[in-house]
Amino acid sequence: MASLLLSSLTAAQAFLLPPTNNIIVLRHHRNSNRSSSLSSTKSPPNNSIADETSHLNTYPSIPPDLEGIFTDREWEQRCSLAVSYRIAFLHDWHENVFNHITLKVAGSENEDGGPYFLLNDFGIGFDEITASNLLKVNLDGMIINQSIPLHRRDINPGEGRVFKPGYVIHSAVHASRHDVHAVWHGHDLDATAVSQTKFGILPLSQEASYVLNKGISYHPFEGSVNSLDEQSRLVANLGPTNQFLMLEDHGPIVSCPTIEEAFQGMYFLTRACKYQIKSFAAAGGDLSKINIPDDDSKDEIMRRMENFDDF
Repeated sequence: MASLLLSSLTAAQAFLLPPTNNIIVLRHHRNSNRSSSLSSTKSPPNNSIADETSHLNTYPSIPPDLEGIFTDREWEQRCSLAVSYRIAFLHDWHENVFNHITLKVAGSENEDGGPYFLLNDFGIGFDEITASNLLKVNLDGMIINQSIPLHRRDINPGEGRVFKPGYVIHSAVHASRHDVHAVWHGHDLDATAVSQTKFGILPLSQEASYVLNKGISYHPFEGSVNSLDEQSRLVANLGPTNQFLMLEDHGPIVSCPTIEEAFQGMYFLTRACKYQIKSFAAAGGDLSKINIPDDDSKDEIMRRMENFDDF
C-alpha cells in the first residue's frame, strides 16, 4: 500500500512511510489552534516518536524545472492534495476517474480573477495524481495556464479538462463558504448507501457523533450535478457552518478549513456509515434491535464530542 501511495508522485517521496510499516496513520498535531493532520511542515514535538516520524511531516522542494511556476506555498498545497488523492485511492473513496478533492490556493482570493482552486484533471486516476498534473481553475471552471513542462503532463497531454459536475459542486462551496479551503467528495459505497435512506446518519458510534457534532445536512437528488442552477440550492442546504452535506442518492461532501480536517471528516463519516450498514444487517433491518441513544444521551454525547481530542 505504501508503494502505491508513492509510486508516481512527481514530487518524489512527498509522503514517506517507515519501510516496516504499510498503514496510514491519522495523527494529531496540537498548537494554539486545534488541528489534526496527515502531514505538516511544522516541526513535531521533541520526543523519540516524533523524531522517528519527522520525515512524514515534510514535502520536497520544488523541482528545478518547476521553479518560478509555483510559489512555495502553492507547491506545498499541490503536494498535500496529491497525497490526499493517493490516500483516497487506498481507501476506495473514488470511482475510477470520477470524484474530486479540491483545495483553494492560499492567497488567491486577492489575485485578479481569483480565488483559484486545485483539482484533478479529468481522465487521470486517483492513483496517478501528482503535484504537477493537478489543474488550477477559477470559480468559472476556467483552467489557469501555468506553462507546466510537457513531460510533467505525460499521462493526459494538453491543457487538461475540468469535469463539469466536479466544478459545479466544488466552485459553489468555494465561492460561498470563505471558511472552507478544502472540499472532499466521493462515492464510498457505504456512505452512498446511507445517503439513500430516509434516516441518514444515526448516532450509533463515536465516528457518527463526530460527524453530527460538526454539522450535517442533506440535499435532494436532482440527477447529475452538471447544472449551474443547482448551485444555490446545494449551498443553501450545506448552510453557513456545516462541514458535511449528504447528497441524497449520490454521496457525501466534506467541507473544511484544511485538507487534513477534510480527510479526518471523510474518514470518520465513511467509518460511521460502515458501522451503520453492518448494524442494520446484524439486526435484520429492525431499528428496535439497534442501540440508538435517547435524547438525554445524545446531548451528553455531543457535549463530550466538543472536546474529544483534548488532553
